[in-house]
This record gives sequence, C-alpha cells and structure tokens, in this order.
Amino acid sequence: MELKVVGKSGQISVGKSLAGMSFLMETLPDGDILLKHSVVIPASERWLYEPEMQEKLARADEWMRNNPPRETDLDELAARLGIDE
Repeated sequence: MELKVVGKSGQISVGKSLAGMSFLMETLPDGDILLKHSVVIPASERWLYEPEMQEKLARADEWMRNNPPRETDLDELAARLGIDE
C-alpha cells in the first residue's frame, strides 16, 4: 500500500506504468475514491461484443484454424464458375 497526496492542482500521480490507461472513478458514500481499470468501446463497435456476435466470431476463428489459407488455382475457379477466358 502506498500513501498518495493530492497536490495543489488537485491531481494524484499513480505512476508511469499506468500512463495512458483509462479508469472509471467512483466516489463512495464515505468519501473514498475507487478507480477501476476500464476499456472504452466506441458505441458504433458495441455490436461486436454482443453474445451472438461473439459466438459467430468464435466459429469463424475455429473455421480459420481448421482451414489454413492456400493458393487459389484461378483457372480451376474460372472453370467452376463458368467464366470464359
């Protein structure tokens, strides 16, 4: 445990190891302050973290693990699609 003193500017230094990280600050009824390390997700990307989408992404990851990339034979693909050269 460490003692921190609020400076004249109203700031407390938590150390360089936490620089750039986000925290939620909660002031408790007794005046204590609780900092919770947080990750901010833009509202437009929130859908990626919904359970249904997480399941789909997990299935996609599994498919990729079982189906490594391979070179496409363009002639064979064109023939399969009925494309004349």
